[in-house]
Amino acid sequence: MAEKVGVAIVGCGTMGKTHARLLATFEDAALKVLVDTNEAAALGLQQEVGAASVASDLHRALEDSAVDVVLICTHHHQHAPMCTLAAQAGKHVFCEKPLAITAADCEEIQSAVEAAGIKFMVGFQARFSPFVLKLKEMVPEPWVTVAQLFDPKWGEQLWVNDPVEGGGNVLSQGCHCFDATCFLNGGDAESIYAEGGNFHHPSLPITDAVACSLRFPGGAIASVTIGDVGRPALMGKSAYQVFAGDVTASLFNYYWEPEIRLWGAEPKRLTTADLPGCEDRDAAHGYTQQMRALIDWIGKDIDPVGAAGVRDGVRATMLGLRAIASIRTRRPQEM
Repeated sequence: MAEKVGVAIVGCGTMGKTHARLLATFEDAALKVLVDTNEAAALGLQQEVGAASVASDLHRALEDSAVDVVLICTHHHQHAPMCTLAAQAGKHVFCEKPLAITAADCEEIQSAVEAAGIKFMVGFQARFSPFVLKLKEMVPEPWVTVAQLFDPKWGEQLWVNDPVEGGGNVLSQGCHCFDATCFLNGGDAESIYAEGGNFHHPSLPITDAVACSLRFPGGAIASVTIGDVGRPALMGKSAYQVFAGDVTASLFNYYWEPEIRLWGAEPKRLTTADLPGCEDRDAAHGYTQQMRALIDWIGKDIDPVGAAGVRDGVRATMLGLRAIASIRTRRPQEM
């Protein structure tokens, strides 16, 4: 492998730009190809980050021997075919969340990755956030977890609300909340029960809000609420609280100005000024550390401790799908 890790980014929208801008600052990474069916988007990002070339087709990146890893940052329904092609071409893959929005697509990706033996990471950046890691450090085995991820109403015409391309808020974005809850609890949930429905989008066959109860091995439980049902005034868009008797830790407003409140022998409040590794917003939220871990894994074979693999991506999607099934059947779903 070349001294610099060769990177192709597929999809030059919001997340493609975020990752490209970070990678452009890494001395040991080289942006080789930017791929987008919208050539203007790829050319505009190329001008900003200085990538070697642009293309409108994934195959251009897969045929380039200088490309070591492909970052897939497209609409969700394209993840399965693109991950599969990249794996079959022997490229390592980073796939933005959610891994997919159907069980069949998740299975296709997992099968392709395992058959090819490539390195594969899913874009759950919260696992690298100093704030989430501090929560996990303070309460490593929570008895109870309370998690939320809320947005104001998503527009009817947004692609993320399309039942095929995006799946709606619970599947498109709720996977973050499901994954972080499992991460904080150290593994798989055994079962999930949910209530919810479609509150904002009667013209679309999607579920836009859920309130879930999860049970973990050993009896730990979690309450997870997700939806585009309004802006939370108190906790912020994303919040996690973990409880273990005399010690509790709460993370507020994770996506904007995060703050941790600890309650124990020495109650305290922690902000970006108090935690190492929070130089800017990307670092506070874990994006910078996630890309650093990816490049170190591919270029130096350094284990990306805590990173989300293909199985984690499958689990997060399946929790969303099982929650929707639980709403429909009015029964708990085994995982």
